Amino acid sequence: MADTFSVFNMPLPMTDPTTGDALTYSVYRLEGVNGGMPISIGGLIMALCLARASELEAGIIDLMDTMEQTTEALERLTEIEKKLIAGESLTDADKTFLTGQGITVSADTDTLITDIESKMDSLNSFSQETMIDLQSQTNKRDQAYDMVANILKSFNTVLVGMANNL
Repeated sequence: MADTFSVFNMPLPMTDPTTGDALTYSVYRLEGVNGGMPISIGGLIMALCLARASELEAGIIDLMDTMEQTTEALERLTEIEKKLIAGESLTDADKTFLTGQGITVSADTDTLITDIESKMDSLNSFSQETMIDLQSQTNKRDQAYDMVANILKSFNTVLVGMANNL
């Protein structure tokens, strides 16, 4: 990131009343943020927080897709298990699905039901872990948005204070 980030000290048209030194204002430039134009440190932090929130949002969407796929697999396994318990024979699509889930389709129905139940338990555990990850990612995303809101509130407070001093 060293080649995409830079700091500039821009001179202000005033001097420090105690030392007489020219005052400067630091601005920052980060490639891909604000069209490459310089921004304040607050703007830079807001841009980084928003970028983080966007990345977290993408992760949340991926986790939600994973949850949906897991739910669909559980529903399909439940349907197949009900067929086996009812004494119905499995279709080729059912057998292909079971094989895709890592379940060996055997002639012994009791063993097959046990294997399906074991896979369902495994998927339920995975689903719970994914839900915890989803909750964690959502909390992190919300924190990033809260930080942006707090920075905006601080900017507003500073601007109101400056306007009141005029």
